[in-house]
Amino acid sequence: MEKKQKDRFGGLNILGIPLDPTLGVGDKVLDHIDESKEAEKRKEAASKYWMRCPSCGKKVVREDLVKKGCYACGWKGTESELEIAEAKRESGLKHFEVERQERSYYTICPKCGRKVITEELEEKGCFICGYRTEDR
Repeated sequence: MEKKQKDRFGGLNILGIPLDPTLGVGDKVLDHIDESKEAEKRKEAASKYWMRCPSCGKKVVREDLVKKGCYACGWKGTESELEIAEAKRESGLKHFEVERQERSYYTICPKCGRKVITEELEEKGCFICGYRTEDR
């Protein structure tokens, strides 16, 4: 007995010719998604308005990152530190060392698992489940 080979079309064929049930539309959609991602990366690299936070990787307005710090993780640094981080990112280094702030802006509530503001969690407790840091 001959074993049937399993192909990517799930064995759907007509007269021994494999037939793609999506008629190639799925491949075209995936190609379009990949092209869009690459175009977005090129656009972001060319823009001097946006910058990725060296600590958390969130997209932040460059001027705000220098003046106020990162809204998500609280990272604060100088223009020279941003240039160093940007150069490391462009060179392809995956892991680069950046000193993190001691506290982040958001914290995950230990009781309900929701994202809450760290300062409010410490002062008032979780607004969803009522968890307080003194309850430990």
